[in-house]
Amino acid sequence: MNADNILNVDHLTMRFGGVVAVNDLSFDAERRKITALIGPNGAGKTTVFNCITGFYRPTSGAIRLTHEGGRSIQLERLNDFRIARQAKVARTFQNIRLFPGMTALENLMVAQHNALMLASGLTILGLIGVPSWRAAEKHAIDLPPAGGGWQGARGGHGLLSMTAMASCSSAPR
Repeated sequence: MNADNILNVDHLTMRFGGVVAVNDLSFDAERRKITALIGPNGAGKTTVFNCITGFYRPTSGAIRLTHEGGRSIQLERLNDFRIARQAKVARTFQNIRLFPGMTALENLMVAQHNALMLASGLTILGLIGVPSWRAAEKHAIDLPPAGGGWQGARGGHGLLSMTAMASCSSAPR
């Protein structure tokens, strides 16, 4: 194992009854490098991500995540909620069904519904723009993503800077 590896997948196999979705896959992803998993539809790419995130438990093989401090976690041994909590690994689903009448920013704000509802006291006060809700909305727009790295349009990091990216990537196919 290379010290610069953040993810090691060793001999991963995933079977669904008699169907082998992933067969003896091994790869390493290096820290601060881009690693791609490519293949045609049905090749098992999503299945691999589902195994990494604990959505599926692999039939066999090992998946090891190594944090910068050197702590290694065997992901295939953990439940999905422990992978999210302890290893800080999570996934999103391939749902590109956006709300058609909303802007890209408004669609991204939907993901902030928990914080915005709490700011409105779990009532309809957000509809009339009470100050606590407006402050939570501004914070959500300027909120830095995990790991930072994006410079927002308002000088902070956040949804405004990601909106352009979402607009570019959400074009119809």
